[in-house]
Amino acid sequence: MKKGNCKLCHQNKDLCRESHIIPRFLYKLLAGENNSLVYLDTKNARMRFNSEYEADILCQECEGKIGVFDDYFSKLIYNDFRQKLNLQLKNENNEEIIVLENDPNYDYAKTKLFFLSLLWRASISSRPFFQKVKFTQEIEEDLRSMILAENPGEIYEYPCKIFLPPLTENPDGSGKGFDLMNMGFTMLPFCYKKDNRDICAFVIMGTQYILLLDKKDQNMTSFSVTKNRFVMAFNTLDGQRLFLKFIIDTMKKAESLGGISHS
Repeated sequence: MKKGNCKLCHQNKDLCRESHIIPRFLYKLLAGENNSLVYLDTKNARMRFNSEYEADILCQECEGKIGVFDDYFSKLIYNDFRQKLNLQLKNENNEEIIVLENDPNYDYAKTKLFFLSLLWRASISSRPFFQKVKFTQEIEEDLRSMILAENPGEIYEYPCKIFLPPLTENPDGSGKGFDLMNMGFTMLPFCYKKDNRDICAFVIMGTQYILLLDKKDQNMTSFSVTKNRFVMAFNTLDGQRLFLKFIIDTMKKAESLGGISHS
């Protein structure tokens, strides 16, 4: 192992040869033959043979700390707990959602810290895949401090919204399910502005993770991770198309201007 400065604890330690920036479990249903993965950018589709990872950024202790958050969130979304989570399909405000409420297996801190670590890892990474996700030093340091202290903050601090791929009618008439055509793409994460808010978007396996780069707006009420409630909404087919068009148009414009980042 190489000895150096760990980016999380800032101590001089032996560094891990492989730290995943985006955990591989998020690609679980996207993996194909030989564990290959398909990524989309504004120009073409590219075949990859591993998820995004980087060497020499974390010591073993900090890798283990973040690994706890990754492992918990994997169990949460794939419902791997021995006592199955009470995930319910509901309709709220004419929107279908999957919601988990007041469940003893739900851990707000670990769930929120997973998202904070995802943001932080993307910003500190030197991998080309994350070139469009670079935060200010103030935000990076704030995220680092919260992760290191295992402090998830309040629900309005760096809130997020999760949109699953659209539900469509199964061809055999057995109900609704996911159309694999809407699940088989992953795009480069990037930052953009909407309603004067700085937002970071990850599109992984057709699922959108929308994260707000703000911790001061206490009026934010529409997010997925709260202290007693975890929500995943379903996108609509029209919403999916519009979002993809928005991403592609924004990234093309950014490329013509020489790049896009949060600053």
